[in-house]
Amino acid sequence: MEIEIAQPGHMTQSGSSLLRLIQNNDMPVLDLFVRESVQNSLDAAVPGTRSVTVQFLTGRFDSVLFRQKLSGVSDQIGRRFPAQEYEYLAVRDTDTVGLTGPMNYSAVSENQYGNLLKLIYEICKPQDREGAGGSWGIGKTVYFRIGIGLVLYYSRIRTNSGYESRMAATLVENENSPDALIPRCSSGPSRGIAWWGRRISSSGNETEPITDRNEIEGILREFGIEPYRNEETGTTIIIPYISTEELLRNNATEYHDQNDIPVIPFWRRNLDDYLRIALQRWYAPRLNNPSYSYGCFLRARINGRGVTLDDMEPAFRLVQRLYNYAGSGIQGDTERQGETSEPDKVEIRLRNIFGKHASAGVLAYARVSCDELGMKYPDNKPSPFMYVNDEIRHRDYNLPIISFCRRPGMIVSYESTGKWADGIPSSDSEHFIFAVFVLNSLNTFKDNPGFTLEEYVRKSEMADHTSWSDWSYGTSNLRPISKIQLQIGKRMTEVFGNEVPESEARQDSGLGRMLGELLLPPESFGKAGSVPRGQDPSGGRTVSRVKSVSLGMGPDAIHYFPNGIMTVKLELRSSKPFEVADVCVGIDSETGTIRAGDWIRKLGMQLPFSVASAAVVFSVPKGEKYTAEPVSVNAQGRKAVSGPFSVEMLPLENGTDAAVRITGDGVHKIKCSLTLYLLIRNREFRTVCYLDEMEDEA
Repeated sequence: MEIEIAQPGHMTQSGSSLLRLIQNNDMPVLDLFVRESVQNSLDAAVPGTRSVTVQFLTGRFDSVLFRQKLSGVSDQIGRRFPAQEYEYLAVRDTDTVGLTGPMNYSAVSENQYGNLLKLIYEICKPQDREGAGGSWGIGKTVYFRIGIGLVLYYSRIRTNSGYESRMAATLVENENSPDALIPRCSSGPSRGIAWWGRRISSSGNETEPITDRNEIEGILREFGIEPYRNEETGTTIIIPYISTEELLRNNATEYHDQNDIPVIPFWRRNLDDYLRIALQRWYAPRLNNPSYSYGCFLRARINGRGVTLDDMEPAFRLVQRLYNYAGSGIQGDTERQGETSEPDKVEIRLRNIFGKHASAGVLAYARVSCDELGMKYPDNKPSPFMYVNDEIRHRDYNLPIISFCRRPGMIVSYESTGKWADGIPSSDSEHFIFAVFVLNSLNTFKDNPGFTLEEYVRKSEMADHTSWSDWSYGTSNLRPISKIQLQIGKRMTEVFGNEVPESEARQDSGLGRMLGELLLPPESFGKAGSVPRGQDPSGGRTVSRVKSVSLGMGPDAIHYFPNGIMTVKLELRSSKPFEVADVCVGIDSETGTIRAGDWIRKLGMQLPFSVASAAVVFSVPKGEKYTAEPVSVNAQGRKAVSGPFSVEMLPLENGTDAAVRITGDGVHKIKCSLTLYLLIRNREFRTVCYLDEMEDEA
C-alpha cells in the first residue's frame, strides 16, 4: 500500500493533538476501546437485523512480512521493532453495513461523507442519525492510543453490483517524538499523520482504500484473520504492535485485602478475560438481550468463544435484569427468577419541563446479598466495585452502585459517590444496592416540542460518553439532569431510608456532635492532635501531654501513599525517668477525640484505620548514658527491646491494633522519634494521635 503523508494547513490537527483529543486519562484505555468500537458497530447495524455480532481477536503477527506492505515506513518500523513477531488486537463486526460511502473527496456530494471517509480520513464528523451513540466524531481517536498509533481498516460492503472489499491504514503519532515513523516530505512542519492505500493519481499524494481482494486477503493472512465471505458485510479494525502488559496495567484501580495485600482481579491478568468483563461492564443492557427494544441486540465473541448469558457475571446479569425491568417489567428468564432479590422500580418525574408528560425515565433497583452475587464459597466472586472498576472505599458497609443509560444501551457510568449517589443510603457489608436509570428518550421539552430528551442528553455527553450534564439551548437551561439526580436520591432514600446500616459512617457536623457527646472521655482529658485553626502547621508542636511525658509532631509529619498507608512521624520525650506511655490513634470530631475502643464498643463499627507497624529511633537526652538501637514492630513481630526500653503493638478487644506501648526501666529519661504506619480504610474520618493514661513515674 502506498503512503499519503498529511500536509500542514490552516486549522488542521496534528498527531500529538489527536492523541489527546478524547481528553480521558482516567478510564482504562481498553474500556474506552470496547465502548467506542462496540458502539460504532451497533450504530452501523444493517436495517432490520435482529442482532449484531462483535468479535475481539488477539494474537501475534509476522512483523517482517507485514511492514513490507507499508511503503515509506518499513525500514523505520524494522529499526523500532526488530523482532520477528509482535502482538495485535482486532475488533470485527458482522451484520453491519460496513464502511460505505465515497472512496475519496472528489466523490462527496452535498457534504455526505459516508462511513468510510468519516472513520478513516476525517475527524470531528459527528453522528447525525437519531439515537446513535456518538455525537462528536472524536471517540475513534482511542484506536491510536492502543498501540503505536497504527490502525488497519478492512470492510466489506454491499453495492449495486454485488459486494466490494476495502482496506486502508492510518498512522497517528506524536510528530515531536524522536522515534517518529513518518518521514518528512518537505522542509515544513510534520503533522504526524499518514494513510496507506492506492494512489488516486500518479502525480498526487492522495490515496484511497485498496479494493483488490487478493491483496487484501494477503494482508489479512499475516494476522490469521479470515475475510468476509458469502453475504457477510462488516468492518474489521486491526491494531498491531500492542503491549498486553501495558494495556492491562493502564489506569488500573488498586485493591487490597484486610491485611493490605494487593488483590489483582483475574481479568487484569489476561487480555481475553479483560475484554470479556469490559463487554459486560458497559453493554450489560444490550448483551445477549432479545428484550432490548430500541433495535438490534449485541452478540459478542472473544477469539471465537461466545460471551453467553450463562457466562455473564452475576453483577452484570443483575444490571441487565434491572434494565429490562425498568423498560418493560420483564425480569429475565424464568429459571433465574429466584437468583436475585426481587427488583422494584419508580418513575422519575419532573414538573414543568416536558411537553408530553412528566416522566424523565424509570429507575429500577434491588438490594441483593453477597450470596446472590456469587461472592461466597464456592464461587468466591470479587466485589461488585471491582467489576465496575470503582474503588472499595469501605469494608464495614457498602455504598450504592448507580448506573444510567440512554437509548443505545451502553452504561454511561457506575457511580457510588457524587451527584448520582448523594443521599442514597448504604447497605451493610453483606448486601449491595444496585440501581439502573433508563432515560425516557422519546419525551420532548415543553418549550421545544421537536427536541427530545434523548438528543439533549446525547449532546451533553463528551466524546468519551462517561457523564451527563446540564447545558443551555437558546435561552433555556431547565437543568433536567440535576433534577433527575435529586429525584433519584429522594426516591431511593424513601425506599431504603429505614434500612441505613448502623455502620454507615459519614462525617458531618451533626454526627460529629452526637458522637462527641456520646463517646468523648471525661472533660479536659488529653488534647486533640489536629492543628488548631489559624495555627501554622509548619512548625513543631506538642499534640498531647500527660504528666512529664509529651508527644510532639514536627514539620511535614504526615504523608499519604497510593497503597492506602499514611505515615505519622511523632516525637516522644520525658522530663523525668520514664516508665510507660501508650501512644494511641483516635478519631477526630468537632468536640474532641473519640477513642478507638469506644468507637468499637459503643457503636459496633470497624475503625477507619489500624496501626500496621511502628518504627522507633532513640536519642539520648542530655545527662543520660545508655545505648538503644532503632527498632520496629508489626503484626508479625509484635514486641522489640532496645537498651532500657521496649516497644510493642497494643491491640484492642477485637484484635485491631490502634496503639503502641513504649516501656522504660524507670531509671532513664526517654527521647525518641516514633513513626506510625496507619492503614487507612476510610478517609472521610480524620485521625489524631494522643497519649493515654500511664503509670506513675519514678
